[in-house]
Amino acid sequence: MDGSLGAVQTGGHALPAERNLSVEYRVSRNVVRDALDLLRREGLIARIPGVGTMLKNSKMCQRLDQLEGLAESLEGYHVSVDNTVLADRQVQANALVAQKLGVAEGSDVVFVERLRIVDGTPFSLDDSYVRTDFAEALLEADLDRKDLFSLLEEFQQEALGWAEVTIEAVAADESIAEILQVQVASPLLLVQRIIYQEDGTPLDLEVIRYRADRFYLTSTLQRSK
Repeated sequence: MDGSLGAVQTGGHALPAERNLSVEYRVSRNVVRDALDLLRREGLIARIPGVGTMLKNSKMCQRLDQLEGLAESLEGYHVSVDNTVLADRQVQANALVAQKLGVAEGSDVVFVERLRIVDGTPFSLDDSYVRTDFAEALLEADLDRKDLFSLLEEFQQEALGWAEVTIEAVAADESIAEILQVQVASPLLLVQRIIYQEDGTPLDLEVIRYRADRFYLTSTLQRSK
């Protein structure tokens, strides 16, 4: 059998049907089925009822020119996005958080730390510092199931405004590597994002560490005239 069958890439879309693969690679359906079973046992693909066979653990994309939560960004990939809340409490803003959120150092802010899990595999570690306008509602909300963006828009009854984004490449330290299930010093994408309300008030500071083997960012840029 042509070994290229095991390297079929989908970019998050469904693989062709078995009969189509059989015709394309000029092999029997049994050979195709055996190859897919091998890929499934190795955790590279998954069969999703009503969708088809999908490539797992491929790199997924979030656009930088759209302000979206993770679940919104990954809607087209037909994957499950789950949250594990590691911390949710009020804390005092340190100098950096206070500067980014435009509050006095030592002011109360809501701190939320969540492990984002995509198709059963750790994907990112998200730390959020939110002004306390909605502290009580946020701490009582279902943070395991809802994106923070959706909750904030629900609380303030208006859409979020815009964001300032900073991106760095960093190496996973021992504690982060354990949480994200990667090797120590594995590459991560560190994204710092300040979310503003429509009136320009900073509302939320996010510090997100993405596994670089599972995620990339993209944008469309226009040259100014």
